[in-house]
Amino acid sequence: MPFIGRDWRADGEQWTKSEIGSWERSRRISFSNLSSNYNCSLSDIFNALDIVNSVTNQRRFNYIAKVVQILFAEKLGELSGTAQRCLFQILDRMIQMVLTTGDNILLMQRLVTQFHDCIHRAYPFYYYIGSAALWRQNTEILTRMKEKVKHIHIQTVDQNKATFNCLPTEIQREIVRKLDNGIDLINFGMINSSLHRLTQELLLWKQLCLYHFGDETQSDDKMGDKILGLLRRQSKDFDKENIDWKKVYFKLKRQHGLREVYADMIHQCQLCKNLFWQ
Repeated sequence: MPFIGRDWRADGEQWTKSEIGSWERSRRISFSNLSSNYNCSLSDIFNALDIVNSVTNQRRFNYIAKVVQILFAEKLGELSGTAQRCLFQILDRMIQMVLTTGDNILLMQRLVTQFHDCIHRAYPFYYYIGSAALWRQNTEILTRMKEKVKHIHIQTVDQNKATFNCLPTEIQREIVRKLDNGIDLINFGMINSSLHRLTQELLLWKQLCLYHFGDETQSDDKMGDKILGLLRRQSKDFDKENIDWKKVYFKLKRQHGLREVYADMIHQCQLCKNLFWQ
């Protein structure tokens, strides 16, 4: 938002419009001056990027959930007390978001359970971070969070209203194509027999393989080195028309993992080394 002349919000500051229509300062944290920012803590980064309030943005929810998962799964022993407190604030805000919207219920249940297990296993190995009372307090907080998330129920759909089954098969197929995980595709097919037949179509699994393991063009002629390598190892003269793409997907998943794509992520400027939301 550019300004001409003096303004009560100060000259030269960058303001962005929030989702509710108000204006707020652009939240960034700089690493350009290493001498002054070398000791910048994780909690300072969370506060500068306003991670807690960013959870309310649906485009950032899954990305923040992944960041939180990495922190407690791999960096738990390196977190300070302030960083731990920020982590609990983020989890609490995520639970509030799930209770309000009813979305990402299974993701939140899995996240809180994993965090509770990590905290439980960590004590007393990471005792130098805090006292035994602090770890017991953290465990009790997570236990309450688990109980709160456990009792979240998916709202039932009114049977008198139009449902997914009422849609034409072509529209159902286009919606199912938006799923980017084979497990979700299988679970979706368990709803009823018609959706099961829909999710067994090899074209869906082929597109899923091209999305995660193919090249950028995702064309039939250029399937990518990962897919071609697996097919050639199975058979030197494979027939493109008779490939079980469902088996190919799960084999490639075990070997290479899945491609992770998020709607909004934290970025770093290559010139000024600022961290910022896109």
